[in-house]
Amino acid sequence: MSNSQPISSRQNILLEVARRLSSTHDLVELVDHILQRSREVMDCEVCSILLPDGPSEDLLIRSTLDPINAMEVRVPKGKGIAGDVYSTKKAVNIEDALSDPRHFRPASDKSDLVTRAMVTIPLLDGDRCLGVMQAINPNHGAAFTPQDVELFETFGSLIAVTLMRLESQKKAILEAANRQQLSLATEIQNSFLPASQVRLGDVAVETFYEPASEVGGDFYFWHQIDDGKILLGVGDVCGKGLPAALDMARGTTLIASTAHLCTSMSLAEWMATLNKRLCGVMKAGRFIAINAILVCPKTRRVWLCCAGLPAAQVFDGTGWKEVAAPGNAPLGIACTARYEHTSLPFSTGRQWMLYTDGILEVQNSAGEYFEDKSFAAAMKPAADGHAFLSHLVRQWRSFARDAVYQDDATVLMITDHSLPPANAIALTCHPDTLRLVREFIESWSAYHGLSDEFTGLLILGCDEVMSNICKYAYCSTSSERAATCRIASTSGSVHILIEHMGEGITNEDFQRLVAPPSIDHRIGGLGLHVISEIFDRTDFRREQDRSVIELVKSM
Repeated sequence: MSNSQPISSRQNILLEVARRLSSTHDLVELVDHILQRSREVMDCEVCSILLPDGPSEDLLIRSTLDPINAMEVRVPKGKGIAGDVYSTKKAVNIEDALSDPRHFRPASDKSDLVTRAMVTIPLLDGDRCLGVMQAINPNHGAAFTPQDVELFETFGSLIAVTLMRLESQKKAILEAANRQQLSLATEIQNSFLPASQVRLGDVAVETFYEPASEVGGDFYFWHQIDDGKILLGVGDVCGKGLPAALDMARGTTLIASTAHLCTSMSLAEWMATLNKRLCGVMKAGRFIAINAILVCPKTRRVWLCCAGLPAAQVFDGTGWKEVAAPGNAPLGIACTARYEHTSLPFSTGRQWMLYTDGILEVQNSAGEYFEDKSFAAAMKPAADGHAFLSHLVRQWRSFARDAVYQDDATVLMITDHSLPPANAIALTCHPDTLRLVREFIESWSAYHGLSDEFTGLLILGCDEVMSNICKYAYCSTSSERAATCRIASTSGSVHILIEHMGEGITNEDFQRLVAPPSIDHRIGGLGLHVISEIFDRTDFRREQDRSVIELVKSM
């Protein structure tokens, strides 16, 4: 047995250790120092510290015995005297550890040490146990005294405070590293997104993008294609965090590399192609919801394909309305999925809006969702079209200020800044001026995205009407040959209103003149038959001092 040290000397060692512990920043260095000085504090043959190994909470032994340190020795959760103290958080002082039924023999069998007396203490942080320490075989007697136990517990409290300090420092370092990694991930993810605002000819694009955390699964895109078309959309990857961010990168990369295909295939076919490629690179169970819109400024048409996200909205000049479109499955689930789109005139509205479900699903502290009432209220103030996105975002953020749940949120707004053509023309009825009516209808129809065939029928029908006015409504000597033509589209139909000051016909006259047998010498000739075949509804009437002809054709 070694020479024992007086208690006062051991207390001085304790004070010295306390000063050293406050300056140690490395756990391995700390443990080695603890073990070296704990033997002096406890005046014993061996000291050990046992710390939990992650979620398993097995206790890993670090000892002043080199054979133990040379191999990884662990005490399974709840086993041995150490496991019992770790669980109960109460110190035990045993005079004969070998005879104690809790003694974990596999640990002692790995060394030549004969364990006799043992004191085991918990290292406590309030109600949480950080580990245990053991002192074995005192040099100053057959057993550890109550004073030894008290001194060991004092030493243990210093160790616990130091372990907490190191744990806090390690956590702070880890959090700083995570923040740096997330900041880098955010920077990388944002590099896959195009500019938040852009002007592409007469089409302006502006976006709002707010991930729920540093990285998210939402995205938006716009690509100008060689033939003048513009492919735009928003997407939402299932899941959150880095896995969703990686799928977002895959999705935006594939969209960018396939956008040019929209010159040779329809939007629905492009979506099906994109889906097949995503199925080849995404893991099972993961998918991307995408709403895409293809704008053709030349033909003034838009195509919309919706796959798993809320319906698009269009502002028609009076308010925001939901665009009716076929529903399709999100991309990346089934490679054989079929996709459908809808086609509309670009002039259906001056503004179009696509958005992800994070806009609707944000929940405030009262348990209400934005889509319940607030979304409809936010969509009402539509008079200031240019400021609408800012208004919507303000309303959404105000609602989400104390949100209990928030998903990634994205909005893409498209504004048509092209100047609409005139919807009315005034002219003098004469064969040489009929071309003005033709050009007027052609220009209006092109702006509103009507097909060449449909436009040709409108021009043919109006040409017949104007020819008959020139030939029959005004006499050859009349100097007042004024006429006006107005055109508009409402509820899926084109309405044309022609007014003149000459002699007109009534609906009864029209029906009589187009009834068989018809001959070229009758007023209007075959032109009236052409008018009756082209238009779905005609109305010939007299209003005050002018004749009115109303023509309606369904689109």
